[in-house]
Amino acid sequence: MKPNVLFIVADDLNSWIGALGRHPDVKTPNIDALARRGTLFTHAFANAPYCNASRMATFTGCLPTTTGVYANEGFWEAPDRPPTLVERLRGAGYHTFGAGKVFHGRFDYAQAGSTGRAAAEWVEMENRPFLWDRFETNGPEPLPDGRPLNGLFDFSDFDAVPPAYHLFDWGALPDDRIERMPDARVVRAVADFLQAAPPEPFFCAAGFYKPHLPWHVPARFFDLYDAANVSLPLVKDDDLDDVPPIARRWALSPPDHELVTSRGQWPQAVRAYLAAISYCDHVVGEVVAALEAAGLSERTIVVLWGDNGFHLGEKLHWRKFVLWEEATRVPLIVVRPGETAANRRIHAPVGLVDLFPTLLAQCGVEPEPGIDGTDLSPLLVDRPLALGPAVMTWGEGNHSLRTRDWRFTRYADGSEELYDHNVDPYEWTNLALEPAYDRVRASLREQLPKDRR
Repeated sequence: MKPNVLFIVADDLNSWIGALGRHPDVKTPNIDALARRGTLFTHAFANAPYCNASRMATFTGCLPTTTGVYANEGFWEAPDRPPTLVERLRGAGYHTFGAGKVFHGRFDYAQAGSTGRAAAEWVEMENRPFLWDRFETNGPEPLPDGRPLNGLFDFSDFDAVPPAYHLFDWGALPDDRIERMPDARVVRAVADFLQAAPPEPFFCAAGFYKPHLPWHVPARFFDLYDAANVSLPLVKDDDLDDVPPIARRWALSPPDHELVTSRGQWPQAVRAYLAAISYCDHVVGEVVAALEAAGLSERTIVVLWGDNGFHLGEKLHWRKFVLWEEATRVPLIVVRPGETAANRRIHAPVGLVDLFPTLLAQCGVEPEPGIDGTDLSPLLVDRPLALGPAVMTWGEGNHSLRTRDWRFTRYADGSEELYDHNVDPYEWTNLALEPAYDRVRASLREQLPKDRR
């Protein structure tokens, strides 16, 4: 019998999970336990540092250069669009169920802020009914009173607040609103599906919204961290002096780092993001526990991934929308049926685009021709596999490659960045203008993807 699939995606979950050891304070016991059960890809990368483009690449196995989806470009109506993972599995006899943010959507924080409402309405954008036998969409997201809790702007004069800051907030959500959080509803929907003896094989997608901004989560997750002692990212004040102008513009627009640090909010913001990660870990743990309680774990592949990375000051940047390590590196865990303690670690760089062919292979479904992803199945059973670099794109003509040793980025205007990760894991020293590295750049340049136009 074909295996079931529990497909868990977390919005803006960067590589700060305990199993990856990339932040000393983070507490993610459930995600770490999942990593010990199966295969953790320690250098997994989103193929675009943005929700929609990343998810479309993941669900099609095709890079933005193939689909033309660099950000929010149209996909579904394109006559030559590739099929999605959900369509391929449904066509192969899988019962498809989903809940939450699986394909791209957003909460309307602008409306909530301008009207003073205590909840932000959900707007579906890229989800489509024909994908699913059943789908539970997000309900409104409850918000705390007195926003913004961080005091960075005055919401009483909401028209003067730049749009980028409508959701740039953090603080504890009141206890009486916790059960109405979208991710809590996703847990209940998925648990109900699993406990109701669902048709098998099934593809069950759980789309969690946290740790996406705003970082409003229950107080007990804030209590896990002390702002006075939280570890801040390492930052160089002159870090942008050797990057191309386009990268500098991306990094400083909007000027989050200057705003946060000038108001003394950096430790509080890092604490809030960590709290949101721990809340995400909690709901992931509840879904995995529901799978086990339903007696389905022995027949189900479990996949956990974050859709893009997130900066909290590294390279003087916040959020995503750049082609550096922190904006693109994400967790990726695959647990095959029956695995309980494989604790396998794959250090070669891989892209989320590789999930599509890997899951098709694991589910016994014919591969899709002409895709960009690579079937990682051999790595799941300790067999060797030759891999090229992981590829990341942000906007047409801007591409980055990550190998074991190098990050190489070439922008649409021809400017470049090159970092040696053996000695420069923080990407502080751009080697692109050093003649000694001309051959390295030339070799990597040949491996860049080609845009459709």
